[in-house]
Amino acid sequence: MKLEELVNEYRQQLNQTDLQVWQFIYNNKEKCKTMSIYEMADHCCVSRTTILRFAKKISLDGYSELKAILKMEAGDQKEEKIDEVKALLGLYKRVAEEMADKDFTSVCRLIYKAKRIIGYGSGFVQKNVVNEIKRLFVNGGDLIYILEGNAEFNLLSKKLTKDDLFIIVSLDGESQQVIKMARELKLREIPFISITRLKDNTLASLSTEKIYITPYQFNLLD
Repeated sequence: MKLEELVNEYRQQLNQTDLQVWQFIYNNKEKCKTMSIYEMADHCCVSRTTILRFAKKISLDGYSELKAILKMEAGDQKEEKIDEVKALLGLYKRVAEEMADKDFTSVCRLIYKAKRIIGYGSGFVQKNVVNEIKRLFVNGGDLIYILEGNAEFNLLSKKLTKDDLFIIVSLDGESQQVIKMARELKLREIPFISITRLKDNTLASLSTEKIYITPYQFNLLD
């Protein structure tokens, strides 16, 4: 299992300091695979114990296993050197073609009718997607409220109405928190749009409207 998947699975057990450590690792994977635990602690401005605790919280035996996974993932990503510009243009073309083939009329209708739009991402990367959606909507004069976790949803749920709209982003659509949220929304007939990977999943099956995406892995090599 990749580190992103482990962090998503155990995200509810991570505090703000743990997420700070994860953000550093996520943004510096190449450097981290050769760092000692003391070097990483210095870069994150935390103690050695905090790094070790983070590894254990995501079900790893310790820092050595964390480094082993980083090295393994780096090895999996090695490939022949490519023309970066040509490959990037090809990626944009494939994504554009996928979007052009989809009918978003019903999705747009839900967004247009909603008096309040609330976004939720189930993991680190998914939250970044929700933040990007929020940025795009702000440019159009609309505001999306972002939920940070289950506690906020529980507080807000009592005030939700059928005029609200949720946008839920989840890679596999199967995390317990996402499914619990989706079932409550469906039970109360509050519309929501799911954005998930293209495969059968519980979140998409419960949603009012669904958007499937195909993740692409793209590496720029030196």
